[in-house]
Amino acid sequence: MLKNSKTLLVGLVVLAIFGAGFFLLKAQNSMAADTSAPAATEKAAPSSNNLLATPAADKINVIAAMEDRVLGKMDAPVTIVEYASLSCPHCAHFETEVLPQLKKLLIDTGKAKLIYRDFPLDKYAFAAAAMARCVSPLKYYNMLDVIFANQQRWLGAKDPMEELAKLGNLAGMDDEQFKSCTGDETLQKAIAAHMQEAQTKYEVKNTPTFIFNDGADKLVGAQDPEKFAAVVDKLSKGK
Repeated sequence: MLKNSKTLLVGLVVLAIFGAGFFLLKAQNSMAADTSAPAATEKAAPSSNNLLATPAADKINVIAAMEDRVLGKMDAPVTIVEYASLSCPHCAHFETEVLPQLKKLLIDTGKAKLIYRDFPLDKYAFAAAAMARCVSPLKYYNMLDVIFANQQRWLGAKDPMEELAKLGNLAGMDDEQFKSCTGDETLQKAIAAHMQEAQTKYEVKNTPTFIFNDGADKLVGAQDPEKFAAVVDKLSKGK
């Protein structure tokens, strides 16, 4: 179970982004909204704001779906690339406990920006990654927040895919779109290619792993915010 303060923060994110659909999730998880949460950080939107495939019709724009989503200011001097799996409990801990602190300390202050890249460790993480890639880029990080915050519930369900689809519904994705997205072989291959690049270029083996400035430094695991700050400060002074 999440701490009450964290549950309140997650509740606001879902309420603000997904509207009335949040109350379904609230009924299931007893989540509550907190109107004191900070505004969303700037995100770089890929070329298409509508990546969802229409049911049994258009194919997903995989190129647009796989473009990096940037959390923070584009001109931040340090880029942190996070490789994570949506089924990884350590990744969920980072998302719910550490990242909010990093936003205040490094991202909102313009010292660093964050890019999330998929490194799914099982079939359910693959499906969740594909689903998140299919929502509007403006909802991407909020979708990740919801998936991670509810990780134990949907992964522990009798039918994890059914529960995952319910989270997609909150983002406006109907059941046919969910099936189209999570079953798209081209999108799955693109996600796998990102994994292969992470393994060969950055020697990523575990999640979460954080790559700073294209390999200038590296952290493995949901480290304390101070360790991220130390790396960012070192790289900033080295410029």
